[in-house]
Amino acid sequence: MQAIIWCLLLASCAGGPAGAGAHPEEPAFIVITKNPDDRVDIEYQSGIAQIDIQSPTGIGSAAFELASGPMPEGITLRLHLKGLEQLRLKSAQDQIAASVSSSEAAPAENQTLLSSGAETPLLPGHPLWMQIAIVSSQAEKKIPLEEGYFEVTVPQEFIRNIEETFEVEWIDFYR
Repeated sequence: MQAIIWCLLLASCAGGPAGAGAHPEEPAFIVITKNPDDRVDIEYQSGIAQIDIQSPTGIGSAAFELASGPMPEGITLRLHLKGLEQLRLKSAQDQIAASVSSSEAAPAENQTLLSSGAETPLLPGHPLWMQIAIVSSQAEKKIPLEEGYFEVTVPQEFIRNIEETFEVEWIDFYR
């Protein structure tokens, strides 16, 4: 009994459930961020989890553990960053990375699958390809973003392969 109480106490100190809404079928996640200033908010709409990430330093990570409910049907990340030099999604089965070039006139994407220590390029149409869009009211969507965010649609294949946990890591610009 003490072990159960201890585990519950540790879980409540490490991070609180995020996204527990008014609907019992909505999942609830325990979210732990690397940096205390990073903020993660989760909203649900029609079975899709909208994960909003604010990172003042531009470098960080967040670990998500499913605390209750089913895994969402879809996951969209909204990264409020000025650039996206690296984004990594990790689960027990998959690790995928993406970057959006900031040195070209039109931002270009590069995505890879990391497996057994090797990186393999991903191409559009691959089941683990992430859809990435720059959402901004700026007339020209260029990096560094003055306002707006990067919207990343997490691939269905990645979501299906998540057991209970996944992690998101980001770097706005290499320093």
